[in-house]
Amino acid sequence: MQNYLIPSEISWLSFNNCILEEADDQNNSLYERIKFLAIHSSNLDEFFRVKIRKLLIKNSKKNKDLLDKILTEVNVQQNRFGAIWKNSILPELAANNIVYYENQELSEEHLQEIEYYFKSIILSYIQVVYISLNQPKTYFLNNRSLYFLVKLKDASGNYNYAYLNIPSDKLDRYKQLQSLGDTHYIISIDTIIKNCMSLIFPSGKVVSCNAIKLNRDENYLIEDENSGDLIAKIEAKIEERKRGSSTRFLYDSNMDAETISVCKKAFRLKKEEMIKGGTHHNMYDLFKFPNPVKPNLQGTNYPGLKHLPFESKKSIFEVIDKQNQLLHFPYQSYYYVLQFFNQAAINKNVLEIKITLYRISSQSLIANALISAAKNGKKVTVFVEVKARFDEYNNLFWSREMKNAGIKIIQSMPNLKVHAKVAMVTMKDKYGNKKHYNYLSTGNFNESTANVYSDFGFFTSEKKYTDDLKKVFAFLKTKKKTGEPKHILAAGFNMKERLLELINTEIENKKKGKEAAVFLKVNGVDEREIIDKLIEAGKAGVKVTLIVRGICTLLPGIENISENIKIYRIVDMFLEHSRIYRFANNGKEKIYLSSADMLSRNLNRRIEVAFPLYDEKQIEEINAIIQLQLEDNTKRRTINKEGNNELEVLSTVKPRRAQTEIYNWLAQNNME
Repeated sequence: MQNYLIPSEISWLSFNNCILEEADDQNNSLYERIKFLAIHSSNLDEFFRVKIRKLLIKNSKKNKDLLDKILTEVNVQQNRFGAIWKNSILPELAANNIVYYENQELSEEHLQEIEYYFKSIILSYIQVVYISLNQPKTYFLNNRSLYFLVKLKDASGNYNYAYLNIPSDKLDRYKQLQSLGDTHYIISIDTIIKNCMSLIFPSGKVVSCNAIKLNRDENYLIEDENSGDLIAKIEAKIEERKRGSSTRFLYDSNMDAETISVCKKAFRLKKEEMIKGGTHHNMYDLFKFPNPVKPNLQGTNYPGLKHLPFESKKSIFEVIDKQNQLLHFPYQSYYYVLQFFNQAAINKNVLEIKITLYRISSQSLIANALISAAKNGKKVTVFVEVKARFDEYNNLFWSREMKNAGIKIIQSMPNLKVHAKVAMVTMKDKYGNKKHYNYLSTGNFNESTANVYSDFGFFTSEKKYTDDLKKVFAFLKTKKKTGEPKHILAAGFNMKERLLELINTEIENKKKGKEAAVFLKVNGVDEREIIDKLIEAGKAGVKVTLIVRGICTLLPGIENISENIKIYRIVDMFLEHSRIYRFANNGKEKIYLSSADMLSRNLNRRIEVAFPLYDEKQIEEINAIIQLQLEDNTKRRTINKEGNNELEVLSTVKPRRAQTEIYNWLAQNNME
């Protein structure tokens, strides 16, 4: 590994540590901090489902050293997680008259309440499996499900073992109990089950009851995507990964050595797969941790702002005809995107709608609008990426629903993922000529995530965008390219090549003494050609600045290599998801907004779209947002040459928080 690169897994863990920092930040509201704990747990769970198996199966010293480093860091973060929960969150809940029952004694009133709930509700879902190590039987744990491993002692003094499910997939993980006076009480179904063990095992003494959980590898590979039924292969792989190889067996750190040995034998585990955890697992369920004093302890609410041009009585298409429109989510309402498709569905002049869908909301209003459009006689073509990891079932469901409504569905291309977020509405103008209205975005067509992901949405009817998008949609339909786009950058066509050219231009300008700088805001960086070109630019004296939320394998500040490169992270209440590429271009600035990160998968194995901005006001808006993010001194971290995050320590400096300032800036500057 070159000394200017860091393994992607270590970089990702560094990002996830930022989430813990937010959970530990007393300036955040209590339930905001609880939410960050849930995010950290969810992220780590996905990490073990996707990124670890390759290190477990490739038995080399290099992989073993990396795995050891990963597991050491995971252990550090898990311990910090537990300390935040125990020493910070729980005391603050108690200080606000909210008691979370975990290990303390339950009141008599609550004992009766939970016993009733257990007998009438929880017990309906309990399944007990007894373990016999003397019989050649395979014991199976469902991926990501919660269990208790129970050690029993019979009347003869013999030890027996069993495991039972914690039905958090069927019931709410946390239950609010009756209040006693001014004090509110919350309990997990885990704790309820623990307190009712004698009802499950009436004839044996429960010696110990420890939480266990298994993660399985879900990073499937289809060997041959070019022949046969690709959708059937995807569906088969989805089923197959339910029984995938184990990657992490989490067990209660209080579990005794003999019980650990029983688990290892019963579930056929390897030592490196077994990781000590807390008394409770799947802490991403904290997303739904009850707040009995809501809205107190929630933090400031930031409702989506109005976009005044779309508030006129004109149709959304008339507004777009007048001027290109740029939206900033979630600062501004996603309602206007829904309005775009809803109006298209009923407008008598609309002839056709084309759209790419990567991650669809489970209750998608956009999918329903497309179905209405088809039933209203519009021609609707939808490209659905059914290989979108963890959204395959949902995307397949909507594919069938839309197909049944008469929509032409194009599903997944062999060896490529379509990650672009674009749509085109075609209608007749008053002269009977075809007119095209386009929507291009950095984020998914998903109204649920649009409330928490920061993204850009761009509406235009300009011919230059239309002509380029036609080439993209034609390729999706025919698998044949009809020429390269001239204005947009499209991965699968010309994106990486054009990015390299744009960086080269900055290098040449710097050599000639002209203004030169590169700014990239993305979610990940690991593409080697891009990294090498950025290093070349830095060495030439080009100012290179990156804001990278997640994986960044490039290390800044390495002497004689990347010392002119600055890299930052921003972790705050909204997920930084938008991508911006900005090139100084000797004073004639070029700005693109994009669906693509600087990751190998995005630039080499996906269809992506980056779209340029030409409107001076919109360029000013993007530059203002970039500047606010670079001036953030509360949520912006500097990535150092070791790949760690350095959070600026405030003293007399005025606190600056980009996301709140962007919201306020948009509220003040949102004029026609």
